[in-house]
Amino acid sequence: MTNDDGFESPGLIEMAKKLSALGRVTVIAPNRGRSSCSSSLSLQTYLRLWHKDSWGDNISVLSCNGTTADCCKLALEHWLRNDMPDLLVSGINNGFNSGTDCLYSGTVAGALEGAVFGIPSIALSAETIKDSDFLSEASAFAFTVIRKYFVEEGYKGTLSLNMPKEGKELSLENLKVAKLGVQRYENSIREMKDPSGHLGFWLSGKMLPDAAPDTDVFWIHRGYPTLTPLTWNMTAAEDVAKIKSTLP
Repeated sequence: MTNDDGFESPGLIEMAKKLSALGRVTVIAPNRGRSSCSSSLSLQTYLRLWHKDSWGDNISVLSCNGTTADCCKLALEHWLRNDMPDLLVSGINNGFNSGTDCLYSGTVAGALEGAVFGIPSIALSAETIKDSDFLSEASAFAFTVIRKYFVEEGYKGTLSLNMPKEGKELSLENLKVAKLGVQRYENSIREMKDPSGHLGFWLSGKMLPDAAPDTDVFWIHRGYPTLTPLTWNMTAAEDVAKIKSTLP
């Protein structure tokens, strides 16, 4: 397990406790928040690992001073190289990772490292993890999805699960399997000045619900949990022949 909110995130802790019922859980996660780190690697940084207190039976916890992708590389190419995991779980993230936001997400990047190594994986994201009652509900639903697809169905790929707090009940009956959409924002860049009067900018903004039907963005903003199969391969396969045709 890993995440981009840091090893002390309640979303990671709660999910690790749930998953320990399925087997041994090894957590290697950043020592601090690394949101929106995508798949960045710390190539010029001396990386360290620290053992942390366990959160329960079958759970070992380590933190790393690197990014989410660093944590996965250390886990899969070194720490667990002689005892490779059956499943890689990234999250539960605080906030959605829907549509085009997957390009920036450290949570999704962690799951995609599983795809690179041929390990089944899933990115888990919830609208919030700051409400303990909702986190309990979301982690239970995420466990249900993991057990269904990876244990019962034997799925070998990478999935991304998003869970809204407001809207439909988190259930398999309400789960929408959908492709990624375009997630746009309102007022995404805020101009401001520091106490000395120097101009600066803050990246934030309000998520807009407008999206093409049958995409994850469309359904999330209408209160449905969504599940999207992902791959690392960004090739626009339908355009390969078109580009080839322009060659002499």
